[in-house]
Amino acid sequence: MKADIIIYNGPVITVDSHNSIASAVAIKDNKIIYVGEKETALSFKHDNSNLIDLEGRSPVPGFIDSHLHMAVFGANSIAIDCRSPKVSSIEDIKKLVKEAAALTPKGQWIRGWGYDHSKLIEKRHPNRWDLDEVAPDHPVMLTRVCAHISAHNTKSLELAGLDDNSPDPEGGVMDRANGSLTGVMRENAHMMMMKNAQLSYDELMNAIKTANDILISQGITSIHDSGGYGSLQMRVMQDAIKDGYLKIRLYAMIFSFIENLKFINDYLKIGVHTNFGNDKFKLGPIKLMIDGSSSGPTAATLDPYESNPNDSGLLTMTQEQIDEIIIKAHKSGWQVTSHAVGDRAVTMILNSFEKASKLYPRKDSRHRIEHCAMVNEDILNRIKELNIVPISNPIFLYEFGDGYLKNYGKERAFRMFTNKSFIDKGIIAAGSSDSPITFSNPILNMHLAVNRATQTGNILNENERVTILEALRMFTYNGAYASFEEDIKGTIEAGKLADLVILSQSLLDTPADKIKDINVDMTIIDGEIVYERK
Repeated sequence: MKADIIIYNGPVITVDSHNSIASAVAIKDNKIIYVGEKETALSFKHDNSNLIDLEGRSPVPGFIDSHLHMAVFGANSIAIDCRSPKVSSIEDIKKLVKEAAALTPKGQWIRGWGYDHSKLIEKRHPNRWDLDEVAPDHPVMLTRVCAHISAHNTKSLELAGLDDNSPDPEGGVMDRANGSLTGVMRENAHMMMMKNAQLSYDELMNAIKTANDILISQGITSIHDSGGYGSLQMRVMQDAIKDGYLKIRLYAMIFSFIENLKFINDYLKIGVHTNFGNDKFKLGPIKLMIDGSSSGPTAATLDPYESNPNDSGLLTMTQEQIDEIIIKAHKSGWQVTSHAVGDRAVTMILNSFEKASKLYPRKDSRHRIEHCAMVNEDILNRIKELNIVPISNPIFLYEFGDGYLKNYGKERAFRMFTNKSFIDKGIIAAGSSDSPITFSNPILNMHLAVNRATQTGNILNENERVTILEALRMFTYNGAYASFEEDIKGTIEAGKLADLVILSQSLLDTPADKIKDINVDMTIIDGEIVYERK
C-alpha cells in the first residue's frame, strides 16, 4: 500500500491510551495507515506522495469542539459586533446601530451581538428607548454575549405583538420600568423573540460557509453543533455537506431556539435516534436548556448569589418537565443532554438521568451535561456513577471569571469548570468554546484549561489546572468519546480517520504561559488538506 500524504520529522502527539509520541504518520485516502518511525513511514512513498517535513512541529489529532453554535457563529460575522473592549458604553452601541440603520432599508432587521452590560460604563443593558432614538424604523435585536438575554426596540416588540400588559412567558422575564417594557428579554422571553428574527435559507447557508472557513483555520475538524435555528438549519447543514461547502464533521444536537420543545418532540415521534447518519453528519443528543448563563448572571444556583442575596438564577423548566422529556428520550435510545450551568440546574438534570436509568436501564447511554459549570463533591460522585460526560468551557474562566468572583463569591468561583477534579474522579469531560459566546480557538481554550487566569490575572483555583496533554485530550479523544466516535477519530492511530492538525511548533516544548501563541499551520480532514497558513 502506498500513501498519499506522509508527515515526518516531528513529535507526533497521538493522544492514544499511552500518550505515545511518534515521529511520522502515513495517510491513504481518508484513513491513517501508519503511525511510527520516519523510515517506515517513508517506505509507503510513491511518486505522487505529498511529503510534509515537520521540522520539529507537532501534529495532533483534529480538534473537536463539543459545543458550538455553528450557524449563530457564522451569522454573527455579518451582524453588528458589540463586544468589549471596542464597545464600552451605550453611546457606542447607539452609534453602531445608527450606522447600520443608514445602510439598511426601512423595515428590515438590524441584528447585533456580544454586548456585555457589566463592561459598559453605564453598567446596564441598552433599552428600547436607546434603540428607538437611532433606529425607529427598523426592528432591532441586540443579543448579549451570553446569548440568554437580548435588547429590543419598540419596532421589534410590536412585531412580536407585545405591549406593557403582556405577561412574562413561562421560564422567561421581560424587564419593566414603572410598568413599561424596557425591551430587555431574558431566557425564554429571549427565545420567544428569536422567532421573529429568524434567518432565511440563504442567510443560514452563508453563515455556515463563513463558520466552516474560520473553524478549519483554527484546526477544528469536528463540531458538536448545539443548534439554534431548528429544522431549517438541519436542512442547510446537510445541503452544505452535499454541495461540498462544509468540510467539518457535524454531530448535530436536536435543539431549536425557534421551535423549542416542539422540535424535540417531532424527532421523538419519527423513530430515529442518536448516531443516525454517517461520519460527516450524525444526529447527536436531544438537548434541553434548563437554566440561564454563568455571566448573565442567570444560572440556577443552590444558594443565593453573593452579589444579590435575593437572586439564585432562573429555571426555564420544572423538574417534572425535565423528567418527562429525558425519560421519553432515554427510553427511545437517544443520548440526552442539557444546558445546565448552576449547581441547582446540574442537580436537577442528574435527578432526571437517575430516574430514567432506573426505569429503563441501558448499557451505555453516555448522557451529557453542557457546561456543567458549578459542581460540588456530591455532584461529581453522581456524574461518575451515571457515566455522564460533562462538556466544559475553560475559556469562560478568562472571559467571565472576574464576574464569577463578584456574583458567586470565591468558594463557588473556585469550583467552576473543575477539569482536574473530573480527571481525578475518572470522569471523561470534553472541551468546548460555546462559540460565538466566546472565541472558538481551541488552542486558546486549552491555554485557559492549563492556566485558569481571568482577564485581570486572578487564578481561579490553581488546583484545578490540568497539563497540556490533559487539555489536548479534552479537545480530541474526549470529544470523540462524547459522540460515541472514539473508535474512528480523536487520536492519531492506524485505521482511524485522517483528521489532523499541524501546529506551528512543538507542543511539548511550549511553556504553559505561551500555549496561546501557538498557530495552526495546516488542517487535514478526511485525508484532504483543507487549510494551510500562508
